[in-house]
Amino acid sequence: MGYPRVTADLGAIRENVDRAAALCHRRGLSLAAVTKCACADAHILRVLEDSGCDWLADSRLSNLASVRSRKPRFLIRPSQRWELPEVAANAEISFQSEAETIRLLGEETARQGRRHKIILACDLGDLREGCFFRDEADILAAAEAALRAPALELYGVGMNLGCFGGVLPCEENMSGLMSIAEKLRARYGAPIPIVSGGSTVLIRHLLDGTVPPGINNCRMGELWLSGHDPGRGEDVPGFSRRCFTLEAQLIEVKRKPSKPIGPIGGDAFGHVIERLDLGPMQRGILACGKQDIDPESLYPMDERIRVVGASSDHTIVDLTDAPEYRLGDVLSFRLGYGSILRAYTSHYVERRYIGAEK
Repeated sequence: MGYPRVTADLGAIRENVDRAAALCHRRGLSLAAVTKCACADAHILRVLEDSGCDWLADSRLSNLASVRSRKPRFLIRPSQRWELPEVAANAEISFQSEAETIRLLGEETARQGRRHKIILACDLGDLREGCFFRDEADILAAAEAALRAPALELYGVGMNLGCFGGVLPCEENMSGLMSIAEKLRARYGAPIPIVSGGSTVLIRHLLDGTVPPGINNCRMGELWLSGHDPGRGEDVPGFSRRCFTLEAQLIEVKRKPSKPIGPIGGDAFGHVIERLDLGPMQRGILACGKQDIDPESLYPMDERIRVVGASSDHTIVDLTDAPEYRLGDVLSFRLGYGSILRAYTSHYVERRYIGAEK
């Protein structure tokens, strides 16, 4: 096998998922394990299938189409119109926020002779997807579209936090989501059993027991993938941080200045970056870049090494405090969420598994 290479520790992943599921179940929530970061990788899906998680969730239909599971498949991105036949065929549950999309999905689901559950996406302030919580007419229109369709069930309401606006769960937005569910139940007499309260950013409330009893589902990826709480930028005690590691080879090692020389404009991605003058630096270049990893979530196993930055094909590391590294040496890194996502999306990163079935 060559490099760059990502290694997934399936035993550590299983322990993280089971720990997350046990924590959710203890607080009265079901867990939807989000598989999109690892592109619904078959080895990881087998781990999830045998784990304590309740649902498998993904934002990409092509990923869900590859899933064969006894657990419900949950599409967590509102659908494009052209996708609706695939939504009906490959997901038992989906997040939706547009009345017209729900109506068309109901027609397609009936055409296929299937049933489908709708979780109405509500925007409680993060300003990504969902019916805005102050727009009651929009919420009612979407709910009624689901209730009118014989092949659909208005199964729940849900919100996303943290992913766009960085909004954290709090008493106000969690109670606001529960209030929407309660109003819909009272107005339409529908059970609406699921209130899906968010993602990994819910972890601190799960740990300290402050999730309101009415919230009974969450969707998590980053917690079991990397043991990290993105909302607070902290690792979560008890969860492994080394489920995924990257090995990459040095293709150049040279001593150069630390500050670029000459007029400064935008880099390959249009960003203007002011580099500090830290004096001469032993600089290593790795044969991987932003097409393969996220330099901001790439953590050297050797703490003497510092990631300086990356272009699309190259990652630059500071080897000044680790001068023994030479051309051709392989460096190891722990991966955060962004780097796991890119490594599994990139066709140029090889994959290896610890604990895979023979």
